[in-house]
Amino acid sequence: MRFGLISDIHSNLAALEAVLKDLGKVDGLLCMGDIVGYGPQPNEVIERLREYKLFTILGNHDMAVLGLLELQEFNHDAIEANLWTREQLTKGNWEWLESLKTKAKFDENVTLAHGSPLEPVWEYLTTPHAASRNFPEFDTPLCFVGHTHLPRLFRMLEGKRPGTNLPKVEMHIPDPGQTIIIGFGRLILNPGSVGQPRDGDSKASYAIYDDIEETIVFKRVIYDIKRTQQLMQDQGLPQRLIMRLDYGL
Repeated sequence: MRFGLISDIHSNLAALEAVLKDLGKVDGLLCMGDIVGYGPQPNEVIERLREYKLFTILGNHDMAVLGLLELQEFNHDAIEANLWTREQLTKGNWEWLESLKTKAKFDENVTLAHGSPLEPVWEYLTTPHAASRNFPEFDTPLCFVGHTHLPRLFRMLEGKRPGTNLPKVEMHIPDPGQTIIIGFGRLILNPGSVGQPRDGDSKASYAIYDDIEETIVFKRVIYDIKRTQQLMQDQGLPQRLIMRLDYGL
């Protein structure tokens, strides 16, 4: 079966629509959270996602909007955007978000966590050292994460890190269009951000997981950034959040 891997949409409907069009026909979507926050169309994004066979979890911004995290944990721009989003959500979409978990097993092969398996809400997986601490925290071959807004792949290797009981891990920064063969090893994978990339590339980032072919393909797609920026401007969302979309930062 063929699944779209998406994360950190952040209420950016234009980016989501570009990804869904580029993705084509799939058997479902796996989403690693931060569906809302930052962007201008939280209800529209939720409703669009729910048209698909969707398996998703909560991210820290989703939790902040719901009042499950203290807003003081966020920077000023994020606080302002989350307070605005809180006022926009319909009752049905609010209740739907409330029903989600921060970490969940999709099937016998895949676990989803927003930040990391060890700390689903807040941890940023950006180094092999951090990833090595996380492989013991899930029991499936694959774990898909989000939160950093960076496409990354961590592969567990044979043997232990010197002086520890933790596995050796290598990190790979994938190129757009690159196909990863899953093989027999264990992987932690981040498809990057749909709605707010932060690797210097403004194009929406996602991946395609094929559990029959045992492949993962990393993808980038251009979307109408100006449309999202204009909608953010119309709603009075923070200027820095508007401008950063131009630069993928």
